[in-house]
Amino acid sequence: MDNNQTMQELLEQQEKEMSNLKVGQIITGKITKILYDEIRIELNYGFDGIIPSSELLLAKDEEISDKYKIGEEVSVEITKIQRKDGVIYLSVKKAFVEATRKELKEALDNHTILTVHVERSIEKGLFTSYKTETVFIPLSQIDVKFVNNTAAYVGRDLEVYMLEMDLRRNRIVASHREVAQERLDAEKAEKRARIKAEKEAERARVKKAKEDLFNSLEVGQKRTGKVSKIMSYGAFIDLGGIEGLAHINELAWHRINSVEEVVKEGQEVDVYVINVDKENKRIGLAIKDINNDPWNSIKEEMQVGDIINVKVLKLIERGAFVEVKLGVEAFLPISELSEDRVMKVSNVVNVGDEIDVMIIDIKNKDKKMVVSLKEATKEPEEDYSEFLETEDSLGSIGELFKEKFKDLK
Repeated sequence: MDNNQTMQELLEQQEKEMSNLKVGQIITGKITKILYDEIRIELNYGFDGIIPSSELLLAKDEEISDKYKIGEEVSVEITKIQRKDGVIYLSVKKAFVEATRKELKEALDNHTILTVHVERSIEKGLFTSYKTETVFIPLSQIDVKFVNNTAAYVGRDLEVYMLEMDLRRNRIVASHREVAQERLDAEKAEKRARIKAEKEAERARVKKAKEDLFNSLEVGQKRTGKVSKIMSYGAFIDLGGIEGLAHINELAWHRINSVEEVVKEGQEVDVYVINVDKENKRIGLAIKDINNDPWNSIKEEMQVGDIINVKVLKLIERGAFVEVKLGVEAFLPISELSEDRVMKVSNVVNVGDEIDVMIIDIKNKDKKMVVSLKEATKEPEEDYSEFLETEDSLGSIGELFKEKFKDLK
């Protein structure tokens, strides 16, 4: 109260303030007195507010003083106004009901989640409570899966979205299924995002590992790998995330007819790195021991003119390929098969034949050798030089037969 106001002004102010109050209005006041059957609160401009115990929110057998304290502010609804006495009757219950309904309406308008408590069940749904109000959840709105036993939900707290609110018909309807579906969708989306992130991380890890492995390769290195695929032209070898190709010519030093003669799919093999193409990310491998090239010993072991024993490996129109030693082949031209004209290679030699030939050309650098059968089988020419001396060297015929006729004198 302002000390400068006169009593008349105060009364006029009270009257004006009281005229603004209406039954059903929600106001706030501070508790000034607690009696056994009511609470009194102080309102503006000297009004007294009385809350009967029947309009308080009390549990069974709960005393007023157990729940409410002097000085505490409470929200109340005006139930009766006695203008003559300046007394206003109030209700905490009705204010709480109004606040509860406001919350429900806001949840319906804003599509926000509320938590309700299941009090009882029927075959067609659940009756739940939200503060002062009863909220019904139809059978179809209980869960994402079909519910056979509604009684199993009694006593549980459920999160719900409000579907309908018609206070005139005393009808408040909610759905737990929508919340459950939303949570389920969120979990699935989170799981998908997690799996996607894990896959991306794994792909990045594998990519980095492959790059590191590729960058660590050097020509001449010996590695261990597994045959991942066999083709007619060679075998792909998995080196631990990256593949290299061992061409059929790099499987063995000797001639082979098929890749399967040397390796099988899934077989672990030791390989040698023979080429690393960083630009195209290709790796050339060899299963044959690149450090043990049989051609390396040919220069010391053989030379042009040597007669060697070879095995015929393959016939072509122009001649035959023969095996000099394991891993070393030579070419026998058709023209070197015989002194006579040869129309067909197989008329002289066939695959599997072992023959003696003469080396007529060696190119160790190119790993090429040419041999001749006719040179190896040619009869050696007789030396007639002693019979081909000149006439001068023999003397005259008379001198030649002088000794023969000396006794005829």
